[in-house]
Amino acid sequence: MFIACHLLFGLVLGLALARHLGDRRLIGFSALGAVLPDLIDKPVGHILLADSLDSGRIFAHGLLFLVLLLALGIAVERRQGSFALLAVAAGGLSHQVLDTMWTLPVTWCFPLLGPYQPYEYTNYFGNALLAEASSLSEWVFLFASAGIALTACWNPRPDLLPAARKLVSVSIPLLGLLALASLYAWAAGLPESILMTGGGPEDCLMLGLVGAVGVAGTLRYRDLLNAGQSRQ
Repeated sequence: MFIACHLLFGLVLGLALARHLGDRRLIGFSALGAVLPDLIDKPVGHILLADSLDSGRIFAHGLLFLVLLLALGIAVERRQGSFALLAVAAGGLSHQVLDTMWTLPVTWCFPLLGPYQPYEYTNYFGNALLAEASSLSEWVFLFASAGIALTACWNPRPDLLPAARKLVSVSIPLLGLLALASLYAWAAGLPESILMTGGGPEDCLMLGLVGAVGVAGTLRYRDLLNAGQSRQ
């Protein structure tokens, strides 16, 4: 999945954590965890290790990374009573689920099944940026993420808050339409569509699920998005 897809899922997951644990700051920590594997692995794999692995799914896309985050999160929660790192771990888990990392068992279970598999890419970052920019789903997810982030995580000027809330309202039908279109593309077995450049039917299924989660989450936790900018 592309980064805006991960970001939206992380934000919605953060809304759920904020509701149940009573701390709005967890929304941002969950969103950070949802994009953290790519923030770590893409530069490391495609820049620092370009001559050996050239892979953007290595350390932070594995179960070991999650176990370490979880252990640190538990330690911090017990010492300081903060769920911040646990929220990051939850976001990291969502990233691996959306990337269906179990289909890459060598990477997911590293080092249990042997070394990472090397790949070869030409102009990875340029092609990846072009693919994301030409994918309709990324623009919808980015639009929805901006609305959630502005209303729930940051503190815009009072005159900008109504516009931020409007973003959330408009994103709900857009996410619903995207979910329906993606599920149709998956059911029809379309090999590729404008919804996600380079994606196959399985990717469309994930897009549909994330779109549906986005709709359900923004409706379910609408009070958090409409409650103003007070902080726990």
